[in-house]
Amino acid sequence: MSISPQTLRMTPPQRMVAQRRDVKLPLYLATALFYLMLIPEQANVNLGGLLLSPYRLFLIPTFLYLLRSALMGGFRFSWFDLLLAFACVWIWLASYMSSNSVVAAMVQGGAHTMDIALPYFVARFAIRSPQDIRILLVLIAPGVAVMGAVVMLESIIGRHIIQPFLAMITGAPNRLGVEIRLGLMRGSASFPHPILAGICLASFLPLYLMSGLRGWPKLIGAAGAVGGFFSMSSAALLGLVVGAALYAYDWLTERIGNLTWRLFLFATSILYVAVELTSNSGFFGLLVRYASLNTASAYNRVLIWNYGTQNVAKHPLFGIGYNDWERPAWMQWANSFSMDHFWLLLSVRFGLPVSLLLIVVTGGAVIMLALRSIDRRAVDARLMRGVAISLAVFAFGAVSVALWANALVWFFMLTGIAVSLGMLPRERMYARHPNASFRNQREIRRLV
Repeated sequence: MSISPQTLRMTPPQRMVAQRRDVKLPLYLATALFYLMLIPEQANVNLGGLLLSPYRLFLIPTFLYLLRSALMGGFRFSWFDLLLAFACVWIWLASYMSSNSVVAAMVQGGAHTMDIALPYFVARFAIRSPQDIRILLVLIAPGVAVMGAVVMLESIIGRHIIQPFLAMITGAPNRLGVEIRLGLMRGSASFPHPILAGICLASFLPLYLMSGLRGWPKLIGAAGAVGGFFSMSSAALLGLVVGAALYAYDWLTERIGNLTWRLFLFATSILYVAVELTSNSGFFGLLVRYASLNTASAYNRVLIWNYGTQNVAKHPLFGIGYNDWERPAWMQWANSFSMDHFWLLLSVRFGLPVSLLLIVVTGGAVIMLALRSIDRRAVDARLMRGVAISLAVFAFGAVSVALWANALVWFFMLTGIAVSLGMLPRERMYARHPNASFRNQREIRRLV
């Protein structure tokens, strides 16, 4: 990070304090953003059609600070940053093309910029080292634990707690309904939908299990993540199971020399191709059919994919905006308005380039992070793989859910964290495989 002219004129002790403050402030901003995004939608302010939630109000001055820091040379851009910024610019353009209204383009483009780009860059500025992400996980662990506990409590007692209470204070409507699955109500806590609560909380499981943290932050963070099960969502259950399974596989790779992630990816690719070639419904159809807790919603997701892709084929560049998407009349009569597929929804609304750009950023961050972890010391390598697993499972789960509000913010914060860690310099003094050196084995035994 470059040093400003004001810092150069300081005495050495003053300079040290100023530099330490400049490094920690973005981390505190990221922590504040996380807690503000947990405030329910009943606290939102409607300004000319643009919903200003507490975290959006916070992001406006935060953006000015980040811009100032970038102009002073305190940030190193990557191709992923430019691709994500270009995706947001395309959303502005596509919004104008589909609505032919500058105001609509500003409202839609501004909202998505605040929910996608700004959280991403807050995380990019905040995370400069593996230790930064550990500090962030410690700071947000109470919030994760409380959200998980509230989701579990709501599910058990059979009524929502946070949002009805805030609705009584602000007068805003409480949009949550009561839905029972397997004898338990679907808990939501402060999230606008149970599935968003579940998929967000599930993403924290590999983060805390593989963070290298000890004591209460790891315990309450992982417990809060498991609380996502009580959202009674198939996406949350899948995220918890896959996240735990990948954590277990990573644990085995550190102890069995012939068991590698390359072998896992090869076997997974073979399985995917085999399913695509032998199944009539393909991998996606098979997944939603057997991994869903509700057969009706599973069938509906297959229909959404089939008719949604037809809409993309008709409007590939700029999409249809927030206009109603084309589907059979009987689907409209059944009140099938939502499109439970985040990547498909982006393509339908804003065109194929937006979803492709964001998929490249997300997938590229996972790949870059996995490759960079090879040359890091064992504890940091495990943390990097934990972030990669969390982001990959979250992105994969988004094929069955539309991300918005706080879930969208956390997803792109996690993406920014992955890009920052993936850009760290290599540490070539460590062996390429964690179990190839006695030093790393000794470190593993000390931390596990």
